[in-house]
Amino acid sequence: MFRVLNIARVTPVFVFPLMEDRNKYDGDNLNRKPKKEINTGYDRLKEMYTRNEYLEASVELYNVVQATFTGAFIGACMGGFVRSREAYLYFIENNQATIFTSTMEAKKKLQDYVTVAFAKGATYWGWRLALFTGIFSLVSTTISVYRGETSVIEYTVAGAITGGLYRANLGLAATCVGAGLGGVLSSFGGLAIVLLLKITGVTMEDIRRALHTIKEAREDQFNQAVEKAATIKNDDLTIQHDLLVQEKGEKKIEDI
Repeated sequence: MFRVLNIARVTPVFVFPLMEDRNKYDGDNLNRKPKKEINTGYDRLKEMYTRNEYLEASVELYNVVQATFTGAFIGACMGGFVRSREAYLYFIENNQATIFTSTMEAKKKLQDYVTVAFAKGATYWGWRLALFTGIFSLVSTTISVYRGETSVIEYTVAGAITGGLYRANLGLAATCVGAGLGGVLSSFGGLAIVLLLKITGVTMEDIRRALHTIKEAREDQFNQAVEKAATIKNDDLTIQHDLLVQEKGEKKIEDI
């Protein structure tokens, strides 16, 4: 039986008090059993990388995956648009004297050239930004979960590791430069995030769980739509059977 959507689950249940800590997040919104008391960083990491009883990934890993796909989408759009614009200008500049049989053929050649360039740019930047974002998000989230808090440290370390790996193919010197630059830039970004969290009184755990709640609400809506569209479930015989069950109640096989 599909779960009935509760309107309260659609909207994140946290507020933004200024310069105050918010109340603890209500774990019941995830429709899961209360978590056992976790005292060590190892226990928190074990829970992060362990599936629950429904074989679902943890809230932290779900957000890492979402960040990776978001990076891939942004990278594909950015690379595709830039490459297609360059291809358009290059085609116009280098085919001024080209003889085409018709205007339609010229437009088709231009469209094909721009489309191929868009695909190449999207592929070139999509997987790179996805890999960069995925490693950064995974490292920073892992450190944050292990420490049990959010600070600038995890962003600095994640930026240094990601920057070093991104330039590792260019040699040791490029790796060190990439790690240093990534660490510095990530420190500024982490500092801005930490300050914003302090001002609003919200933690990263609150944001992760709110996003997970929205995801579950979206799944509930989808399940309800599938349930309503099921012709077998909503035929006359099944409806009559459900009414009889409601009137007389359910019986276990052992009691029959």
